[in-house]
Amino acid sequence: MNNTDLMSLERQDRIASLVNARGSVTVVELSEAFSVSEATIRRDLIALAERRLVQRVHGGAMHIGKVATSESPIVQRQLEHIDEKTRIGKATAQLIHPGETLLLLGGSTGLAVARELAQHDELTIVTDSLLIAQELLQQKKHKVIMAGGTIDPEEQAVRGTLSRFILQQLHVDKVIIGAKAISVLRGISAETPEEAELFRACIACADQVIVVTDSSKFQRSALAKVVAIEDIHTLVTDHNLGEDDRQKIQEIGIHLVLV
Repeated sequence: MNNTDLMSLERQDRIASLVNARGSVTVVELSEAFSVSEATIRRDLIALAERRLVQRVHGGAMHIGKVATSESPIVQRQLEHIDEKTRIGKATAQLIHPGETLLLLGGSTGLAVARELAQHDELTIVTDSLLIAQELLQQKKHKVIMAGGTIDPEEQAVRGTLSRFILQQLHVDKVIIGAKAISVLRGISAETPEEAELFRACIACADQVIVVTDSSKFQRSALAKVVAIEDIHTLVTDHNLGEDDRQKIQEIGIHLVLV
């Protein structure tokens, strides 16, 4: 075995460890982390999948244990629009300043943001998400505060009256929220009144509201209204957003970040 083969095996072992720790990673993330081409990473993932150490998915890989429980909605959403969420995460991290206090709500796009916060030091981050808390703790850079409440096993996040009560006592510089349904006319909406109430409590405690969502969530509405789109300060989404939506959002005065 030559040195190149040894380096490949060592990199693959490190990739497997990273996938195991995070649950899922993208080809783009791995390419940047190991300073090799995306083609090399894809070959590594093929080799790891053959060794049954990871499960290949579109745009990246997941831990095999995660795939086995992929009925969970949050796990399923991590497999959707992977590249867009990665870019959104990177762009959102650029909006954060040293020493800020953040409220980062759970969701697959919120998790993508959390991963990119490793480039910052000494932030204070409040979250309702077990997955985000785990990611931030692994970075060993920030003060992490977990909101209390009843754990929702499908979303792997805390919910309920206690969670809302705790959040209502806080004040943060920025709240970062993922949206499953958003439109210029109806604003942000949630699947249940309880979820909408939680979102409103989070928005009320922040100086700035940053919404992070891929463009597939636009022109959608759900059961319960959260806030009007005018209540958003910054919207981070991908470049596939329709021109009509872009124009209307900018006319309202929202800071629109396209990636």
